[in-house]
Amino acid sequence: MNHPSLQTSPEGALTVVGSGPGLADHLTAAARQAIDQADILIGYAPYLEQLGTLCAGKKLQSSGMMQEIDRCRSAIAAARAGARVALISGGDAGIYGMAGLVLELVDAEGGSDLPVTIIPGISAFQAAAARLGAPLMHDTALISLSDLLTPWETIRTRLAAAAGADFVIALYNPKSTKRITQLQEAQTIILAARPAATPVGIVRNACRTGEERLVTSLGELHRQRVDMATVVIIGNRSTFVDRQGRMVTPRGYAAKETFRAVRPAAAMGAVRPPATTSAALMVVGTASDVGKSALTAGICRLLTRRGLRVAPFKSQNMALNAAVTPQGGEIGRAQASQATACRIPPHTDMNPILLKPTTDVGSQVVVQGVAIGTMSVGEYDQYKPAAFEKVRESYTRLRQQADFIVIEGAGSIAEINLKERDIANLAVARMAGNAPAILVADIDRGGVFAQLVGSIELLEPWERALIKGVVINKFRGDPSILEPGLRYVEQRCGIPVLGVLPWLHDLALPAEDSLALPPADNGSRPSDRLNIGIIQLPRISNFTDFEPLRREPDLNLCYLDRPEQLAGLDLVIIPGSKAVAADLAWLHSQGLAVALQGFSGPILGICGGYQMLGERIDDPHGVESADQQVIGLGLLPVVTELTAAKTTRLAEAAPAQGALQVLPAWRQPVQGYEIHLGITRTTGTAAPFMLLHHPERNESLPDGTVSPDGRVIGCYLHGLFDDPYLKEALLNRLRKAKGFAERTAAPPPADPYDRLADLLEQHLDMVRLLAICGL
Repeated sequence: MNHPSLQTSPEGALTVVGSGPGLADHLTAAARQAIDQADILIGYAPYLEQLGTLCAGKKLQSSGMMQEIDRCRSAIAAARAGARVALISGGDAGIYGMAGLVLELVDAEGGSDLPVTIIPGISAFQAAAARLGAPLMHDTALISLSDLLTPWETIRTRLAAAAGADFVIALYNPKSTKRITQLQEAQTIILAARPAATPVGIVRNACRTGEERLVTSLGELHRQRVDMATVVIIGNRSTFVDRQGRMVTPRGYAAKETFRAVRPAAAMGAVRPPATTSAALMVVGTASDVGKSALTAGICRLLTRRGLRVAPFKSQNMALNAAVTPQGGEIGRAQASQATACRIPPHTDMNPILLKPTTDVGSQVVVQGVAIGTMSVGEYDQYKPAAFEKVRESYTRLRQQADFIVIEGAGSIAEINLKERDIANLAVARMAGNAPAILVADIDRGGVFAQLVGSIELLEPWERALIKGVVINKFRGDPSILEPGLRYVEQRCGIPVLGVLPWLHDLALPAEDSLALPPADNGSRPSDRLNIGIIQLPRISNFTDFEPLRREPDLNLCYLDRPEQLAGLDLVIIPGSKAVAADLAWLHSQGLAVALQGFSGPILGICGGYQMLGERIDDPHGVESADQQVIGLGLLPVVTELTAAKTTRLAEAAPAQGALQVLPAWRQPVQGYEIHLGITRTTGTAAPFMLLHHPERNESLPDGTVSPDGRVIGCYLHGLFDDPYLKEALLNRLRKAKGFAERTAAPPPADPYDRLADLLEQHLDMVRLLAICGL
């Protein structure tokens, strides 16, 4: 079928043909017809070359860059002379192409009756979008960064307007050999209006030979290779990257009932980012350990599943369980867990202030991942204004990276003695643009309604106005019996109860502090199980190392604080400590040091526990105490010197000579991390336990020590038991010694965050919760 504008005529005619993104495969049928009927093909030389055999038998007239006006005048003149001319314009002739220029020139001649037909083509930005996924499903702005024909100030104004209006933005002509700064300046302008994590697609030579494509982020755009053959597509605030790495900009179908009927809520696509100025939600509690961390993680995963870029935030965390970020910074373990729930790597901005208690009246202060020293309560109180500035700084950076922030408070919101210098609870919500807050209470403690009403009554009016909902956590039984109390809370406080969450026994989320440790050992040593005891040091740290052991069906795990409790144990573990010298002195005072020296079974020391197993700990700089030397347990031939600089880094461990002797079944590398003060050196011939590879330095160093008889092992690596194969290698050694059957390593436990999010979907009023979030 002929195109209606391409009927043959004895008179000359001009057809401006959009030749598509490149290869002839993407030419439209109308474009092929126009080329076939033309006598002369005029165009930019590379565009004519791409037509290949379609040029056979045609008169060709090609030219180079910067000769667009001459090409158009030549085409007009040839058509006036009676030729049928096809002026080839790459992509679509009406998008940065020749169509407009032809019409301008014809009109400048007085609007002659020269027949001009424009044939559309597939544009470069459409081709690039198809290669990236579906990034153009909503309103889109096309902007060329070339300032040859448009003043740069005009381009800047258009960039700012498009970014502020939340258009998807397609950038043409992003960089040339002479224009090298415009793309980075455009990136800066757009970053002022949307997060650095915004997806960005880069396609070079779309739909033609040498095609390259990449999906990155707005914050990383300046690091990528682009040139004049590249189209850059920057997503809007709803754009996300799906599980196959494709860019998707939702059109809005998620709001339709028919869409919801097809897809379950837990698998919903993107929701529209919040219209509120805060774009944040704070989770606060009536006390410590009421479930704030778990609820925060659940909400993080819940919103992440809906397509938002979510990040967790806790301004100040007091915890002895820490994690290491990929950059080597130190943050609370809970925030690293919440980052996993958001499907992003942890960052120190997620927990800018970490307090690690060293005594009853002092803590090591970690600021944005780096330990700056130890402060007493009074000293830290004076430091709080400076700390709050760091909190604000980290939150601002994090907010630029995400669509939504889920903030966790600390302890109780009703500590009236601490409010004046609060940097952890509702003062943070106010800093975050008056972010709405949800109050969590733990019914398992008893007195849940007194917790809720009492906490709210103690709030200032501005604080109370931020509380938008209440959640009751850890309930066992039929929630209908709570109805009278729930109605009372709503009537008395004027705040809706969003739901009652059931008690979950096996969620396997990392605990925050020693409040979560089990009760003291009851002395039970079942004969049909392995019995492993962990010394409950007063300043125990990173006891989350041992959570995977709880999931072993044939293992009894207990915490010890008395010498007689060592009886009947198959393994004793000395964990990490925040104050090694003080906890070593405690071992001596309790009689545990002598008991450990006389214990005939296997002993494992991790981090601070490894240091205690040695001959002595030297502290020449007074890092931990006034004693320059502390005598160790003498169970490993090593000496530790404490240093002021703290080692915090991720590491990969492989078995060394010592491990091959005592755990021959351990073969695979193990991922873990180091957090310690000090350097430990051997004084004898004991074999190293493992080799630690540090990716940032590209080096492998021996770590840990195995006693000559293979009974005592020490190392610095945290996370040993997170690896199922190393865990089973160790436990099978114990099983074999006890006459038990060995077990095969089970796969790692399933991701608990989807289960947690499913629980919230089931038990919370999701309509109200999303409305509180502004979604």
